[in-house]
Amino acid sequence: MNDLSTIVAAERVIDINHPVNGTATGLRLTLLPETHSKVREAARKALNDRLQGKGKVTAEKIEESRLSMLVASIGGWEWKGDATFEGEKPEFTDTNLRKVIQRLPWIQDQIDQELGERAEFFREPEEQAG
Repeated sequence: MNDLSTIVAAERVIDINHPVNGTATGLRLTLLPETHSKVREAARKALNDRLQGKGKVTAEKIEESRLSMLVASIGGWEWKGDATFEGEKPEFTDTNLRKVIQRLPWIQDQIDQELGERAEFFREPEEQAG
């Protein structure tokens, strides 16, 4: 029997690669599936903010909403080898995460791409491509 309730998305780990040569940078992120409570809460907040904004959508609001969703979609990080940010291996906090990805938009692009790979959240860790 195929119990559908056992088919659930799980977090996955990705390597962040250099934007030009594609080599691993040493930064690894744990992505949370869209069904995770932290991600769902951020999505609801973004939607409520838009609904309460009475139709006033600005580029700044869209950018902030996207950044908040990315932050909510990351459950942790690992700085491997000599990888650092501003000379340090920062502790994982939402504030530090926001600072890193806000300063490095090429990381945002990789996170967006990986989050869009929905099937990868259903694979066993050894099967994952990212």
